[in-house]
Amino acid sequence: MKKIKLVTLTATAILGISAFAPLVDPAQEAHAAAWQTKYSDGFYKVKIKKNTRVDRIKKGKYAYLNKVSGHYTLHKGSVVKITYYAHDGYAFIVKSPHKYKFTSKYGYSAHFKKGSFTVLKHIK
Repeated sequence: MKKIKLVTLTATAILGISAFAPLVDPAQEAHAAAWQTKYSDGFYKVKIKKNTRVDRIKKGKYAYLNKVSGHYTLHKGSVVKITYYAHDGYAFIVKSPHKYKFTSKYGYSAHFKKGSFTVLKHIK
């Protein structure tokens, strides 16, 4: 009798899990697209084609303590320097001599989409 109960419980557990498994999506890993990673080998001087959101990131003592402390907009026609970083809360690091100065306290991260800028020059 114990064997029958054990087999029944095991079978329902297996069938229950197998019936539920297709409803659960597998974990997805975030991978950068090829168009993004080609901008990781130095800075690029770019001209903005579409308005783009930029986050101001306040740096913490450690990378996991970085926090978004404000938002700005890169307007169409602006010229800035960018590089793809994708670590510590950054997507594309943005630098410019006036507004987006990368300092020891703050950094700027842009959320570019494909085709939202034109490369003017590659700076190593």
